[in-house]
Amino acid sequence: MKRLLFMGCLSYLLTGCTHVILGAVLPELLHHYGRSYSAGGTLVFLEFGGFLLGVLAMPWSVRYLSRRTMITLAFGLLFLAMTMIALLPPWTLMVLFTFIAGVAFGLVESGISTSVLLAAKEQQAIAFSKLEVAFGLGALCMPLISSLLIAGGVWRMAFLLLALSALMTGGVWSRLSLGEHDKLLGNKADRSQPGQRSSALNRKSLAFLGLFMVVFFLYVGMENAIVNFLPSIFKDGLGASSSVATLAVTVFWIAMVGGRLFAGRLAESMTYYRYLIVSFAGAVVTALVWIFSGEMWSSFALVLILGLFMAGMYAVALIYANQLLPGRTEQTTSALIAAGGFGGSVLPLGVGWGMDHLSLDVAIWFVAAGMCAVFAIILYSRRSRVEIAREPEGNVA
Repeated sequence: MKRLLFMGCLSYLLTGCTHVILGAVLPELLHHYGRSYSAGGTLVFLEFGGFLLGVLAMPWSVRYLSRRTMITLAFGLLFLAMTMIALLPPWTLMVLFTFIAGVAFGLVESGISTSVLLAAKEQQAIAFSKLEVAFGLGALCMPLISSLLIAGGVWRMAFLLLALSALMTGGVWSRLSLGEHDKLLGNKADRSQPGQRSSALNRKSLAFLGLFMVVFFLYVGMENAIVNFLPSIFKDGLGASSSVATLAVTVFWIAMVGGRLFAGRLAESMTYYRYLIVSFAGAVVTALVWIFSGEMWSSFALVLILGLFMAGMYAVALIYANQLLPGRTEQTTSALIAAGGFGGSVLPLGVGWGMDHLSLDVAIWFVAAGMCAVFAIILYSRRSRVEIAREPEGNVA
């Protein structure tokens, strides 16, 4: 299990880098092509549209390929896409390879998360938390590296660095023995195995799942808008240099990673429900204060606080939903990740348009409004909890 979890964390580190690389160099990229924020929103939309396609294609692909082969090929696809993007091709090809990169890391993230959850069994929450920390470290390091490359005038090398990392990681996946889990990764998915089928969702279960799909749709859209447009907010709204503006994303992910180290323990002691309520309420207040803050350093502090509140939202909400829908881990996890991918592709498109035609503060207002909506849904979910034959195990109250 240790080797599988190590490779899962290494891969999530890389997907974290992929998740934020466009936002980290977006001002330079748009300047190179002479494009507006709306075009930046289009790139983010296509990357996460590709991510959504990758997530949805994963269950189908493992019916015909082994999980190991699928993950290896996905890393190869990511290598190709990032190499071509580093060459700064014509805009049409840039859009195409951005979409392909999204497909690749959607396949990687969903394939690895499913494999780790299946292997971890009773320790799913612990394993998933480690994956999330690794993802956050990647999302933290990439803007820092990009900031240094921007300062050196070689910002496009960030894409090449990511391409080479994908190539090496894919190579390791193709050859490394994972002991007892080689069979899990080497075999095609078998849906006919006893105990692997999920019981049918009833009407109340579907309603609850639908509520949490909205939660993930909004949350990932908000997180994606923050990491992709934060440098632009600091550069054009607060007058920061490109390298300093990019560091804002690093500050955000420092808070996210630090918070994730303790989110699990806090959620267990507070209960999942209360943890989510406090987190979303705190994020709402922070975003509202940020709207009226015109100073660069106070904005950095508020970004740090916002990251701390958002740190455990994704993982805890995923565990909370799975605890209340027992026996449907694969079904529930896939649905929520897909909903998040859809939100991550669609919502930043609207944010980019709003920043072009209305105000740079649109992104912050969107975060505040989105957090309010999710806060209301979590409150409502308390009243509409699924009725099941036995009380779900775990700290969900």
